[in-house]
Amino acid sequence: MKIAKTHFRTGRVLSLAAAALLVAVSACGAGAWEPAIPPAAGIHSWYENGTGGRYVAPVIAGSMQSLAPGSRVGTVLTDTNCTPDAQGLSHCHNSIAFGGGSRITIEDNHQMSRHRCLRPGERVRVRRLEGRWVMLQTGF
Repeated sequence: MKIAKTHFRTGRVLSLAAAALLVAVSACGAGAWEPAIPPAAGIHSWYENGTGGRYVAPVIAGSMQSLAPGSRVGTVLTDTNCTPDAQGLSHCHNSIAFGGGSRITIEDNHQMSRHRCLRPGERVRVRRLEGRWVMLQTGF
């Protein structure tokens, strides 16, 4: 009988430890995939990104020098990596070309079911925000 109580306690302790680990991992992983939205973005959630044809995105490749000063008009070349994640957000990669041969690639974090992807061939106005962040406007 003493062995049965010991196994029961050990099993219970292990179950509680496993549950605590699962909660800790879930809490750490929640939102860890999405970058923090910069204060100048004017949105509070990635689910809002694309409202009114305005998108906020980090530049993941290319030179930010091509964006200074002010805004520039560019042409969207690609739209890839659009499969939504478990939260329903897409993390599309869009290459955008500017006159003079400069180019950037952004990661457009948005809810595709509410706000469409940028379209290859579409012209967008791109304005530099802070750090490696830009704001894009479609339909201008």
